[in-house]
Parts: sequence; C-alpha cells; structure tokens
Amino acid sequence: MAQLVVETERAWQALGQVRYGPTEAEKKSLQFRRSLYVVQDLRAGDVLTRDNVRAIRPGLGLPPKYLGQVLGKAVKQDVKRGTALGWELV
Repeated sequence: MAQLVVETERAWQALGQVRYGPTEAEKKSLQFRRSLYVVQDLRAGDVLTRDNVRAIRPGLGLPPKYLGQVLGKAVKQDVKRGTALGWELV
C-alpha cells in the first residue's frame, strides 16, 4: 500500500500544471509574429475586406486567426493605413 501511495504521488507530480498564454521566454518574441493591419486608409463605416486587411509583422494587432471574424464588419472611426487592427476599431 505504501508503494501505491508513493507511485500515485509521483504520477500527480509528473502531470505538471496547465498554463495558458505565452511564457516569460516567449513574451519577447511576440512582436515578431504576424497580426492584422489595415493596409488602406478607411473612413468610419467602411467595410473590412481582404483588400484592406492583411496579416503582417509586427504582432501588435489582432492575431490572424480572427481574420474571418473581422471581414465584413464596418470600422467605427477613420483608420489610417498601417494601423494595427484591434477590436476597438471594429
């Protein structure tokens, strides 16, 4: 029975912990990832399309996985070319 307790404790320690988000080592490299940027000047009410939004570096905007969610949405304010796309603009 003592052996079972020892091995069970060892198994729990081997599982580790779940951590979401970037590690400390990865935080420095986040800027080198791609993110969504506006590539044409837009006025308030203009619709986001594949022609005016691209995934480019640096990673200061929304991750590219949200491209499908932002396409077809209108911008709330005037946006200059080269602006990182964020939820506050859509």
